[in-house]
Amino acid sequence: MNAISFSDMGLAALKRRQYDAAINMLRQALGEDMDNLDARFGLARALHEKGSIVEAIGEYRMVLQSDGGHEECLHHIARALLQNGDARGALNHVDILLRAKPTDPDLLTLRGQALIALERHDGALSALQSAAHHNPGSETIHRLIAKCHRTHEDFENERRAVEQLLRINPSSLSASNDLGVINLREGHLIAAFEAFEQILSQELDHPQATLNRAIALTVMGGMDHDAIWNRVTEVCDEMDDLVDIRALADDLAKRPDDTRKDSPEAKALIAKAVIEEIDI
Repeated sequence: MNAISFSDMGLAALKRRQYDAAINMLRQALGEDMDNLDARFGLARALHEKGSIVEAIGEYRMVLQSDGGHEECLHHIARALLQNGDARGALNHVDILLRAKPTDPDLLTLRGQALIALERHDGALSALQSAAHHNPGSETIHRLIAKCHRTHEDFENERRAVEQLLRINPSSLSASNDLGVINLREGHLIAAFEAFEQILSQELDHPQATLNRAIALTVMGGMDHDAIWNRVTEVCDEMDDLVDIRALADDLAKRPDDTRKDSPEAKALIAKAVIEEIDI
């Protein structure tokens, strides 16, 4: 089988999201023709989508060595760099693309994410608000605006951004969970609990809502502690820090119900409430 055939098959596998097959085929294609730019870019995309970020960045860079203006490659290497913790590198690549496409909402959103990571909150907010103007109603953009306010500790505007999203899309489970966490953090335990209950009535195994509901109930007290947290273990087994969070909950459960809400243990547990990650 020649290089073109391997390349075609690999790119077809990539479209079907069969990443292992795509990687295998495209590597064989490049073994026959190292200059096959389509195969190289396809390999980078397959590695990226599989989660092999460092390898993907290496392949993206090889594509850009041959074609420095490759727009898709510039976009995806920016995503990969941001995922790999290089927000400044991501920003540099995004800004190249924005010179030609200054109103592209996807690029503006990515710029906002990079600026949040760099703690440049004013610039991030400006980019995200521009993105929202050109893509009104985007859940991702509104949640990033809320994140920008949250990381800047502007909690009033964080709440406003989430509430605005829920007015636009009342069925958003992510936004409902975000609002529940805000209420939990502000001590509105019943409102927080009701938000998480509503989510779980629609998606029984929603991991963030399951954990956050357990946190709310533990702070409130009066419930079967072990049953609540055994359910968390079932649903949230892949979540980071679960053992530590359970330990905090167990410490809080030792307190009488009426002394829990304002205790240091409650504050430590509430700080572990989870907001769903926003994809890059």
